Amino acid sequence: MNEKDIKTLVGLKIKNYRNSAKYTQEQLCNLINIDISGLSKIENGKNFPSFETLFKLFSILKIMPAEFFDFVETKDFESNKDSILVAEKIKGLSQKEKLKVLKFIDILID
Repeated sequence: MNEKDIKTLVGLKIKNYRNSAKYTQEQLCNLINIDISGLSKIENGKNFPSFETLFKLFSILKIMPAEFFDFVETKDFESNKDSILVAEKIKGLSQKEKLKVLKFIDILID
């Protein structure tokens, strides 16, 4: 797993936790005291959050660090990279959106 992959996974996890907590980017930015472009870059895997920002995110979004940093083993990640990234993106969807994705997958497979 390289730095870009880790940034992508960290960003997806933060976005999923934010969406699950029903915060907009603007609302969360106000709570953690960063600008929207900073959070956007983190969520899009372009930047890592600082330790201070990460600590605030853990507190506000009620994230356990051990759960947050539970990444797949490097050897598994490299062979399943696309599947893992798709799964992380799907985690952030509503139940209705997940059902749409499943229907779309069924169409692709048939």
